[in-house]
Parts: sequence; C-alpha cells; structure tokens
Amino acid sequence: MKRTKRNWTKGLPIGAVVLCVPGIGLRALHLLNGFDLGTGLPTVGDPWVWYFIALLLAAGVVFAAQAAPLWRSWDVPFEQLMGTRSTGFRMGAVVAGLLLLLGGVGYAYLALTTAEQDTAGWARALELFYSVMTVLSGVCMIVLAGAQGKEMDERSAMCTLVPLLWSCVHLLVNYRMTCTDPKLVSFAFGLVADMLLVLAFYHLARLLYGRPRPAALAFCSAAAVLTAVSDAGGYGLAYLMGVHTLDWSAKMVLRGGLSVAACVMLLTELAVLCGHAVVKGQHEI
Repeated sequence: MKRTKRNWTKGLPIGAVVLCVPGIGLRALHLLNGFDLGTGLPTVGDPWVWYFIALLLAAGVVFAAQAAPLWRSWDVPFEQLMGTRSTGFRMGAVVAGLLLLLGGVGYAYLALTTAEQDTAGWARALELFYSVMTVLSGVCMIVLAGAQGKEMDERSAMCTLVPLLWSCVHLLVNYRMTCTDPKLVSFAFGLVADMLLVLAFYHLARLLYGRPRPAALAFCSAAAVLTAVSDAGGYGLAYLMGVHTLDWSAKMVLRGGLSVAACVMLLTELAVLCGHAVVKGQHEI
C-alpha cells in the first residue's frame, strides 16, 4: 500500500499569509527608497523593487509546487472539493462579504462627492457601476458562505459569477485611474494583484461552469493574497513611517482595501480546497 504525499499542499494558505510579512516590508522599503521625496517620481537604481519582485517570483515557484498535486482533483465534485460546514470558513466569507458591501457603499459616496476635475460622465457612471457590483459581490460572498455547506443549486452557483465580474470591473477602474499617472510604477504591483484576482475568481467560477482547474485556483488565490496584501500593507507601512509623497487618493486607498477584502474570501476558499485535498490524498492507495 502506498499513500499519496500531499501534505505540503496543506501549507499553501499558511505560506501565503506568512510571506505577506516580508512582502509588506519589502514593498514599504521600495516606496521609501525608490521615489524622489520632492516630486514622487521613481528614482533610478533602486534595488528594493528587485528584491520585492524576487520575493514574488520565488513565492510563485513555491506556490506552484504546493498546488501541483491538486491537478489530480479536477474530476472531484464541487461539494466534495469545496463543500464545508466549518465555522471558520463561514466567518471568513461573511467578514469578506461585509467588508465589500460596506466598501461599495463608501465608494459610491466618494464617487458622487469627490469626482476628479474634467471627469467624463462615462467615467463617473463606471465608478457608480463599480460601487453597485462591489455591494452585490459582498452579498454573493455571504450567500456562498451558506451554500457551500450544502448541495449547490443553479442559483447559488451563480454567486460565483458576480465576484468574477466585480474583479474585472475592479481592474478596469484601477487601470483607468492610474494609467496616465507619471507615478504609475508605484501602482504597478496593485494592478498585478488585480489581474491575479480576476484569474482566481475565474477559476473559482470554473469549478461549476467549466472544466475545473483546482490547482490553478489554488495558485492564483495564493499569489493574489501575497501581492495584494503586500502592496496595500506596504503602502500603509510607508505612510505611517512618514512618506506622504506618494499620497494615494481616498478612492485608491479604498480600492486597495477592497482588494484585500476579496483576498480574505479567496484565502478561506483556499483553506477549504487544500484541506480537502490533503484528506483525499492521505486515503489514496
């Protein structure tokens, strides 16, 4: 008798959280040393950005290795792969949903009261649509918290599509707000995190609407958590240390917080996915 070794997969969500600590530190050092204090423009020869990139690449290799065993679970039913009655999962999913719901309301207020100069009507409409999608995404996450503890039906399965659409709009709004900024390099890692969010929510929905790729879901979720939390946390740490040259607008700060809130949901899903994979793997012969 031979047991499949998948124990290291269980450490994937833990590794994603632990690596956020050096990630936040390196991102903060990049913001502290990589930009001119007078103009806020990027400086030449800053090594910290490369250290941060090296951390993300090394973590990506580790995440890929840890997620690899999940390729064998592509034919496992959703209820067996992602179903859970765990109180911790429900708490995490509900917290993520409430944060998105409240953040969406707050963003609608900012969009109506603090529009930038010469903002086109379509741009304001896009931001209001983004606010609505944020609220709906939060509601869907709360619904999923209960639905994954029982058999999924067509209505509850649709709750995976709304966060996917939200992540796409989130990326679009973030890109529109930063693509013409001369300090774009200070936002680049946030945009990478937003792209990973899109991929993670795509693979979550794919578990129900397409050929499942649980390994891709695990990898993208872990990478999104590390990148988004490191980016937002690094900016917050640098700000607390007195670097205000790269002052983000209130909308930018809120969108960064919403990225982290979405990562809370992905992290809870990742914990369920990896936990079930370990159990399944330990009983294979």
